[in-house]
Amino acid sequence: MSSPVDDLLPLSATDLHVLLVLCGGALYGYAILQGVVEESDSRLRPDLGALYRGLARLTRAGLVREVEPPTNPPPSPGRPRRYYGITTLGRRVVEQELARLQSVLDLASTRLSVGNETR
Repeated sequence: MSSPVDDLLPLSATDLHVLLVLCGGALYGYAILQGVVEESDSRLRPDLGALYRGLARLTRAGLVREVEPPTNPPPSPGRPRRYYGITTLGRRVVEQELARLQSVLDLASTRLSVGNETR
């Protein structure tokens, strides 16, 4: 029988990186985007529209929630920024996804080692 966390796995690479960025604290959309690009060494470059659709999906799933802005937010040239934070469920999903990925890495390492022995 699967758990609610298992039903949310596997995460897409972008969703995983968004959640990892939010593990560092609440941020607004563009700052999340910059974090994803930076922390993925520019391998992931979602456009802003895709990022906000992803945030909406993660919010509906209960992994992310809109939070109050910090007490002294940086000035915004337009509308007030919406800040997002990771939920407890979101952290549990990240932990499970990282454990899943670690098992894939362990399997790959074993298989590659065995493959080298046959040469």
